[in-house]
Amino acid sequence: MAFVSDATQQGYRPFIHITVNGNEVSGGFYSRLVSAVARDEAGQTSDRITFTLDDAENAIELPPDKATIVVYGGWRDAEQGLIGTYEMQSIELKGDADQGEFVVIQASAADLKRKLKGVDRESHEDTTFGEIVETYAKRNGMTARVDPDLAKIKIPYRARVDTSEIDFLTTLADEHGGVVKPMGDKLVVAKRGKAKSTGGQSLAPIRIEKSDCTSWSIEPNGRPEYGKVKAGYIDQKTGKRLKVEAETGLKGPDFTMKSPYPTKELAEKAAQAEAQRLTRNTGEGHFQLARGRFDAQAEADVIAGESFRTGIRGTWRSDAVEQVWDERGWTTKVEVKSKEDGSSGKKDD
Repeated sequence: MAFVSDATQQGYRPFIHITVNGNEVSGGFYSRLVSAVARDEAGQTSDRITFTLDDAENAIELPPDKATIVVYGGWRDAEQGLIGTYEMQSIELKGDADQGEFVVIQASAADLKRKLKGVDRESHEDTTFGEIVETYAKRNGMTARVDPDLAKIKIPYRARVDTSEIDFLTTLADEHGGVVKPMGDKLVVAKRGKAKSTGGQSLAPIRIEKSDCTSWSIEPNGRPEYGKVKAGYIDQKTGKRLKVEAETGLKGPDFTMKSPYPTKELAEKAAQAEAQRLTRNTGEGHFQLARGRFDAQAEADVIAGESFRTGIRGTWRSDAVEQVWDERGWTTKVEVKSKEDGSSGKKDD
């Protein structure tokens, strides 16, 4: 059994199908389903899903703690597939004198409280970024998948002091222009803007025109822009602190990174990565699509087509995607940020 919406969108009927610990949920669950919201975010944040159900007469049967929830969805007679496999994390029971009573169930695609979240101290010497990722992945029963260029980066010495494994890896990735994301039983480290699917394929661009949207909101200028990023390092021969610079390609004041790096090479990589991050924050917004889209994934390129005005038209980067099933049917919201070169909305593709 599946929930099939009464709403017809462009001739298609959306549906969602849910199992809990391998058992299909009952028709009563679907009849009380107010909304299901699946969110996919860039970076280390775990994919998650939230179900809101009408709890009139308190008839909802609550799922067991840490239950495995598998969700399929899409169009009844067209595109459909796996939305995600999640682990139940929390239940909220709430009520309102006017609105009624509701059950809110939240589930996460990876339980980071148990995996990669342990705070400890350890040091890494004469190794590579890839070897550190492999060590952490194996320790947590996961498989590492690291971009080859990032994997071979040499780490002369680095200490993890009173921080979690995931936060330590994220800091290292940020310094080298990468992103870390647990995806099921895989620990994925990719170049920023070059993320791949769980199967290792490059993410296809999301093409959007005005006719695809019910609304959109873009801030093309966003936060203040910086012209240069400066990073310090310790010269091993003289012991002096020296600096390197990385250009953002934009106009603005200099941005100086606080902590020095042990080598010039690491300082250069950190400055370049920070320049990309700052540039990416120079524009942001979202596109609310009228119809659900399976091709929409976080970290994919978003191509705003010719129907949009200058300032929007061009290529952006997807920062988060929300898939929503509710009384309207199935809709998708794509949140975007500027590309690493700062060109989004500033020139036509």
